[in-house]
Amino acid sequence: MFRLTMKRAGMLVACGVMAVAFAVALSGCGSEEEALPEENVKYEIALVTDDSLVMDGGHSETVWNAITEFGGTHGISHKYYKATEQTDAAFVDAIKAAINKGAKVVIVDNSAMANAVYKMQDVYPEIDFVLMDAAPYDAESGEELITKNTAAAAFDSAQAGYLAGYAAVIDGSTELGFIGQSETPDVKAFGLGYVKGAERAAGEIGTPVTMDYAYCEDSTDRQAVHKQALDMYDNGAQVIFTAGSGVQDAVIEAAEAKDAKVIGSGTDQSGKSDRVITSAIYDIRGALKEILGGYADGEFPGGKVIQYNARNEGIGLELKHNSLSNLTQDQYDAVYESLAKGEIQLDAENVDSVKDIITVNLTFK
Repeated sequence: MFRLTMKRAGMLVACGVMAVAFAVALSGCGSEEEALPEENVKYEIALVTDDSLVMDGGHSETVWNAITEFGGTHGISHKYYKATEQTDAAFVDAIKAAINKGAKVVIVDNSAMANAVYKMQDVYPEIDFVLMDAAPYDAESGEELITKNTAAAAFDSAQAGYLAGYAAVIDGSTELGFIGQSETPDVKAFGLGYVKGAERAAGEIGTPVTMDYAYCEDSTDRQAVHKQALDMYDNGAQVIFTAGSGVQDAVIEAAEAKDAKVIGSGTDQSGKSDRVITSAIYDIRGALKEILGGYADGEFPGGKVIQYNARNEGIGLELKHNSLSNLTQDQYDAVYESLAKGEIQLDAENVDSVKDIITVNLTFK
């Protein structure tokens, strides 16, 4: 089993803080505040998320753990607020609730809330907003607007996917699968990178590979996603790279049923199953540490999208908890360095369909 010792290999190990929301929120707040009734406590940093679970072992949990770690270290009170449903009105209400409870920084961890942030950043110019992996935009006009009180963190999904595809083939798989939650820019970028990384590895080892590539028709239908993954494994896929938090659990369950392999995305999925051989991850912890550190120092990096990629070690493979057999340190470092130097160009924005790109040593089913 491959174990990296370098900095980026362990960059997204979740902090071990697993307290309940109220106890965590009060940590480091001071004895006077601790003595107050909960309804009178003001929380300076707020996470606003959707109506799904926060401690889900995925994106939201990673964001919350990063916030609790920062808040605990700096003695800043913090709490999370969940929307009651998946609507803009509910997202706006959750943001307002956080601000009414004293939030000076509102961290939004879901790209579905980009429209809500677009509205609220103007309504509350005195509040600092942080939007993870999206930029504020108007759903009606499509206009993107980042005001001086908003910072957006953008992660290079294509580069992360590239590492996943490369590792899958080097690990010994020649029949690959990809299941994306939907054909959104982020998911498509994961897919493009996965294809191109697999293509590179196939060239290095001199063995052609095949790719079964698909998006979900309805990612909310867990059984349908599960069946889609089962069918893909039955059709020969040795490993499936799954992109999108809404589909990962169903694909992992299918991998367990078929005793097959799966690669997660966004955050470390290894805790969910030993069928997860690695995950293509974002350095959410590092990004929030940087942005919140700027806030604490009076230098909030508002008004821009901050890019996190291989150049600043903002993406990578989860290689501390992995079951890759053949990938070496030198191989990983060489590919990572090529990405960091810009020698590998992955322009997902200008690709209409991943399955239409011209590949060498890789054939789509």
